[in-house]
Amino acid sequence: MSVFVWRRAGAILSKEFKHIMRDPFTLILALMLPLLIVLILGNSIEFNIKSIRMAYMDHDQTGASRALVDTFGSSYYFRPFVVVRPDDGFRDIASGDARAMMIIPPNFERDVLGGGASNVQILLDGTESSTISAISNYLTTINQAAYYKILDVPSNSMAQNPTYMVRYLFNPELNSRWFAVPGLAAVIIALVAIMLTTLTICREWERGSMEMLLSTPATRLEIIVGKVVPYAIISFLGFVLVFLIARFVFGVPFVGSVWQIILGTLLFILGYLAIGLFISVSTKKQEVAIQYACITGLLPTVILSGFVFPIEYMARGYRVVSSVFPARFYMDLTRDQFLKGSNFIDIWWLYGILALQAVIVLIFCIARFKRTLE
Repeated sequence: MSVFVWRRAGAILSKEFKHIMRDPFTLILALMLPLLIVLILGNSIEFNIKSIRMAYMDHDQTGASRALVDTFGSSYYFRPFVVVRPDDGFRDIASGDARAMMIIPPNFERDVLGGGASNVQILLDGTESSTISAISNYLTTINQAAYYKILDVPSNSMAQNPTYMVRYLFNPELNSRWFAVPGLAAVIIALVAIMLTTLTICREWERGSMEMLLSTPATRLEIIVGKVVPYAIISFLGFVLVFLIARFVFGVPFVGSVWQIILGTLLFILGYLAIGLFISVSTKKQEVAIQYACITGLLPTVILSGFVFPIEYMARGYRVVSSVFPARFYMDLTRDQFLKGSNFIDIWWLYGILALQAVIVLIFCIARFKRTLE
């Protein structure tokens, strides 16, 4: 008997498509879930810190001190509000009503205009360590702008000092959505692909229809192909939906090659479909399969893929673990194609790793899938 015959695999594929069309839950999970995730997370994720509430006390009450406060307020990064006593500012920081407090000392204007040093005290909430560095960078830039404003000199008047003209490549405005929404494609595809395929064979075992399927001449490879292809198509439709929302709702640019991102997406989908099938043929229980799917699919995709935490800043052990999951490489690929547009020859190794991972897991699936009822 032939190892693989398209006619037999096509019969299983057709049967699976009919089951999907009769199952509204599957269609909602495959098409509506990506839509909801990308709209909710795309609007809520913001890595740029803005509108930081900052209490301030002005002990100088001069034009220079007011110019300093106005510079902070007009930057859109800070929202200064006055407090009467230091204890009021401390209380606001402790309660979360403020993230910082600025204390302007007496004789501030005299010291600045006289060329001397005037120390303005800034108190920051140290419990939010992830935002301290960003706020410190804001303070440096705003302090310089305030200095030029107080002295009433143009910002380029100190030509003798070294200046740095910074330009951000690929994302000039440091727009968080340009960075986050392409990464959401990996999270959504992984979630949909692994959840759909994890349940497919488990459902056959629990309903008793696996006996009928095993009684057919179909081989293990034909059964797996017939099960995988319909969910691969649905997962790819989910990616198309995310792509369209990213481009036309959030305005994320796409400067790469369409065929490159399609190829990478298909390899990524194949890898996670294979993971879902491996869980399904190993557990044979839907409840257990869902738990394994969350542990091996959803959590690593969010935490160890570089979606939230940069891979290069992780400990060596976590970097090694992250390399096991396709999401770690697809995250780099999709962000590259949306914002950089590298040629295939420059990132061919990403495609190679995705293909290798998919093939290895599929081999394990075929080996694990038994044509017996035990």
